Amino acid sequence: MKLHTYFSTLSLRTILAATAVVTGMTILLPAASASTCNTDTPISAHYQISKHAEATKPEKFDHMVLWRRANSVAEQYPKRAITELWERNRSNSIKLNRYFDAYQRGIEYAPGEIKDLGSDDDWSMKNQLVANSLLAKMTLIKTIGSGCDREEIYTLKDPQQSITLNWLPTYRLVKSYTRNAKGQTATWLLTAKSTDIKVINAFFEEHLDYQTTDYADIGDNESDPFLKKMINLGFIEHGSSGMYDAQGNDIGGEHHH
Repeated sequence: MKLHTYFSTLSLRTILAATAVVTGMTILLPAASASTCNTDTPISAHYQISKHAEATKPEKFDHMVLWRRANSVAEQYPKRAITELWERNRSNSIKLNRYFDAYQRGIEYAPGEIKDLGSDDDWSMKNQLVANSLLAKMTLIKTIGSGCDREEIYTLKDPQQSITLNWLPTYRLVKSYTRNAKGQTATWLLTAKSTDIKVINAFFEEHLDYQTTDYADIGDNESDPFLKKMINLGFIEHGSSGMYDAQGNDIGGEHHH
């Protein structure tokens, strides 16, 4: 084995550690996870969702995957084969592509065609599932762990509702969210997350390759069998706006959770 080939198989961390032993130097190394521990890190997060009457056990669960990179965020519902991909441009306008994964087709909604969506607070709902304004109203009661694993527990109680949020501030990600209101309990639970950039990029690129139709052009293409079926099923409509607003209200779109 050639010397340069041998050293190419060693990590920089291993080489520096060996050097420190020989020379007696003290070498400070950056944390290995530093590059994957911030709010801009591309991420995928799997959630188990349930909604049921208070004091009863949930009988039905839904599954949603949140995908984020740069100025794009997607909510994927595997059971329904529907993905909503939101993009925010430099002017802070937000557009929506609603994809029907089983057909590899999509509908594009321009910013003006999306109901009540455009503010920073609206974007925070899509990007992290809970509006910044709701977070600001909640009370921090406990902090657990440190660094990438730090968790913050928030609560909010008023005559209309009771909310408990377990928050991962480093990623701005919901770990769990429970809201009791009007005799119903809604719960979101993070079951897995990943920062594998290859997998995340592959997900976005696959969906961006789907054939799409502008929402404004649907009336001129109603003979398209796919569009006709989606219209009959009630799936083609104006875009939705977020998950939980400043009042904690569920304002989700197609998924009706």
